Amino acid sequence: MPSNSNHTSIRNTLFDSQDQKFPVNDQEYLDKRISSETKSKSMASALNKFNRNSKIISNIKDINSLPEKLLLHIFSFLNHHEIIKCALVCKAWRNLSQNPKLWRALKLRPEYKDSINIRNIDHFMNLISHRFNTHLEYIELPIDFITSNFLHELANRCANLKHLTLDFSAAMQLQDFNDLNAFPCNLKMMTICLSEVIFLEGFMRRIYSFLSSLEILHLIGTLETSNDPDETYETINIGKIKSYTPNLKVINLYGITFIDDNHIESIASGCIHLECIALNFCSRYKGYSLKTLLDRCKKLRSLLLQNTAIESAAINQVEWEHTILEELDLGSTDVDEQALYKMLNESPNLRYLSVAYCDAFTDQVFLAMIRNKKVNKLEALDISNTVNLNSEEVFDFLKIYGNQLKGFMYTGNVKITEQFWISSIKHMKNIRIAVMGTPLGWFKKIATRIHVDQIIESFAVNCSNLERLEIQWDPETIRFNENSRKFIDHIRLKCSRLKSLVLSDGEYYEMVKSNFERAERFKIVRTTTAYHTSMVNLLKYYPQLLFN
Repeated sequence: MPSNSNHTSIRNTLFDSQDQKFPVNDQEYLDKRISSETKSKSMASALNKFNRNSKIISNIKDINSLPEKLLLHIFSFLNHHEIIKCALVCKAWRNLSQNPKLWRALKLRPEYKDSINIRNIDHFMNLISHRFNTHLEYIELPIDFITSNFLHELANRCANLKHLTLDFSAAMQLQDFNDLNAFPCNLKMMTICLSEVIFLEGFMRRIYSFLSSLEILHLIGTLETSNDPDETYETINIGKIKSYTPNLKVINLYGITFIDDNHIESIASGCIHLECIALNFCSRYKGYSLKTLLDRCKKLRSLLLQNTAIESAAINQVEWEHTILEELDLGSTDVDEQALYKMLNESPNLRYLSVAYCDAFTDQVFLAMIRNKKVNKLEALDISNTVNLNSEEVFDFLKIYGNQLKGFMYTGNVKITEQFWISSIKHMKNIRIAVMGTPLGWFKKIATRIHVDQIIESFAVNCSNLERLEIQWDPETIRFNENSRKFIDHIRLKCSRLKSLVLSDGEYYEMVKSNFERAERFKIVRTTTAYHTSMVNLLKYYPQLLFN
């Protein structure tokens, strides 16, 4: 084997000699040669692979000729109603439709979309053992299925069940659970839809010991409010739940009218790993437990307080600069300007902020946030119907920080026309969700008409990542003509990720809808009467906050 000196000599002979066919030290020549040879080999390999795949494809005469694994993957995109229909086609498809991998999630509440209506509960219990078994991971149960026998079967047969929904909302009376001795014990998420009048402590007492693995808990109220405090019943014991769920990371207490500061303080004492708490529509919560909550739950990053009765004095008690909050929703709250100023200008890490219908969000608060660099990490902002915020300040903000925004909602300002949006959209290159306009029936009518074509074209040219767009102006305000079709074509072609385009019902809506439907995109265009666009899917904990 040659020595190192021989290697050096050979290298010098090849690369340093003046008699070579290529110039001295011309490494570029070798790089090009090696690159061309590599490309040739890659092309040859790709061509051979294509030829092999072509032979396989040529042998496929119909869909039943596909491998079973591939057919199973195709079936996985169907909902359960469609799978049941496919089972009627032939014996092969019937066998395939019974594959447990297609039944990992079961929705049994008939009033909800894509749910299965089961008439014979006993027959369905027999299916659990031989069809679903250990593959079942998610199930939603109506009140008729919440029995000791059914829960025993789930506990014994479905060891991998991670998500369980128990819907008591339609219950008129609770069954006897004294013989309930088994319950799924590996749950990661549990949702309990509460009844307005049924007390669940008898049931909960039987399952507390099985809940230690829970990380996500949804307790969903009825949103029923009463002026008489004596008519509001505490139908579930929050204090006991926190004692048996030490690993909770996400708690959603949606629309529970009896929740107050005592309940949140109780949660703070037992759930120190909490990362997200949602108290939306908890109308009795005033916020005086926030200091305790944030002091004890050091990992708390998401605080959602929409439509709560939070008070300014409670906000002023908190040292916000010591928190790590990233997501904050104060929509439709009545805090004053001073409290909001303190809260937003001391919170250091906000990336999601909703202050819709919040009169205290003024120019002074917003300018202070910009001046103190509290908006440097902001990715989602909802300032809809902030009547004391000047549009000039918003435009100046968008010119500097617009490119970092993924979600922006600004509705209810009758002074804003298409010129504001045309000038702003070009600064929002990365926007995914946008909501604009003034809805029909607002207390002030807009004086001028809106040239919607220019707005649509601005999104098509500048916002290739756009996923959801809502334009709330009513048909009388929107101005368009026959040439509008080409601008609709542009946004349909250039914004290929668009999933939802919401418009007020009228002639322009029909034009846009027919355009998308001709391109076989049937579920994109929707009306403001049936749909409402939100930016909540930009929340870090959005997947964990989903229920129903």
